Amino acid sequence: MKPDLRGRLRIPQGTEGFYLDEAYRHNMLTADVQRLLYRWGYLPVQTPVFDFYDSYAGLLSAEESRNVYRLIDREGDLLMLRSDVTLFLAKQMGMILTTEDLPMRVCYADTILRHQHPDDISKNEFFQTGVELIGPDDINADAEVILLLQQTLATIGIDRYFIHVGSRALFNAAFPDLDAPSARALRRAVVLRDTGTIRDICTGLRVPPDRADLLLELFAFIGSDRELAALTARFDAVFTEAEREEIIRVRSLAALLSEAGDGERVRIDLSEIGSQPYHTGVVFQAYVDGLDSSVAAGGRYDRLYGVFGFDVPAVGFSVMLRKLQEQTAGNDRYAPPQPARATGTAFVERVRDAEMRRSRGESVSL
Repeated sequence: MKPDLRGRLRIPQGTEGFYLDEAYRHNMLTADVQRLLYRWGYLPVQTPVFDFYDSYAGLLSAEESRNVYRLIDREGDLLMLRSDVTLFLAKQMGMILTTEDLPMRVCYADTILRHQHPDDISKNEFFQTGVELIGPDDINADAEVILLLQQTLATIGIDRYFIHVGSRALFNAAFPDLDAPSARALRRAVVLRDTGTIRDICTGLRVPPDRADLLLELFAFIGSDRELAALTARFDAVFTEAEREEIIRVRSLAALLSEAGDGERVRIDLSEIGSQPYHTGVVFQAYVDGLDSSVAAGGRYDRLYGVFGFDVPAVGFSVMLRKLQEQTAGNDRYAPPQPARATGTAFVERVRDAEMRRSRGESVSL
């Protein structure tokens, strides 16, 4: 290929196009999920493709700020393309909602645009389908969105998955006075289960040895409610009241999910502390066998709407359907149709035959 032609055919990093059979499968998956969300009482919303960068600058981590695409409008204002639906949705809904509208259930299916390293392009995080439950701040709301995530995965035929439930609020209760750089380093260490770094930070903070041992075990914990209860009992004297409250909330949520849904698919995982700066409470991610990263993520962000002038709690999730398309390859429901040819010698005869057969649900071309 000639160098000048290769340059013209490049697409920007962090975008993608998909066509024909792949696009058909994607559209059918999205339609099935949206019908499910509507049946649960979630109404659709559409966020802008771009907005003013200054509206979100304080809510972006350093890495996220580097990865967003920016542009200048004709008046000289700095804009950013939509890189996180939750942020854009919080601003848009915050401008129109009133307390009389609550609780409000909304859903979306939007493309996101951000720079990604070539090694990450295969993760297919270009399209997010998700929900937000705005208003309630109790575990019933947390349970609702997790149950809906389970139903979403079941609807498209995903059965080999687990949802890992943790808490940003527990992390904040355990480390209440960290400066921003230390908090970022510690959150990264917890997510990576880097016990050496966690212990080093605890040492630097002059955390007593028995409490450091608790924190190491606590944020490496993954297991059942019964196993968490046993750990809590061993360290009961070392926990703060705030930590106890958050552990009770996570355990109560796990118990509620076990009673109301498929509890075998839910694991308490206290290394799950939320990937976004705006997370405040319960957080969770869904993992599917055979994929090296999560396919869905969500949690509580009770202070995000307040940034945009409407102080109301919210919880939600987004699922990356593009990641799951390969998992549905054997499902005939999402296979593109193989149209038959209409019969008839004259064009009008073929039109009439095609109309009759299409009314029966067939795919027919002229």
